[in-house]
Amino acid sequence: MKYHVTFTAIGDFALQLLQTRGNLIIFDKDVPYSYENMVVSHTKDTLSEDVREGDTIVIAERSYKVARVGADANANLRAHGHVTLHFENEDTGADVQPGEIHLIGTGFPRIMTGDTLEIL
Repeated sequence: MKYHVTFTAIGDFALQLLQTRGNLIIFDKDVPYSYENMVVSHTKDTLSEDVREGDTIVIAERSYKVARVGADANANLRAHGHVTLHFENEDTGADVQPGEIHLIGTGFPRIMTGDTLEIL
């Protein structure tokens, strides 16, 4: 396992962003105040090795395959537990932004405080 965290808080607009844009923004529990409403906060962990294409990310017991990893995603995850997870049903080949990880899978996870995120 490369990474394991537990969700501690869900911002007021975090799930709306997931439903409308397919993006889930995560940040460790030291999230800056100005971002609190847009992110899902989580406990801290150390990323043991880089996230790579083909890895599996399990969120609230739903599995997704990593399709692409942005240039800054691993550094941001290590420094702040921060990354934007972008969900797709199939790999569309869309450009990945520097701080994003694109995930392939069916549907969005149903996230609640206390759920976990694991990178395998």
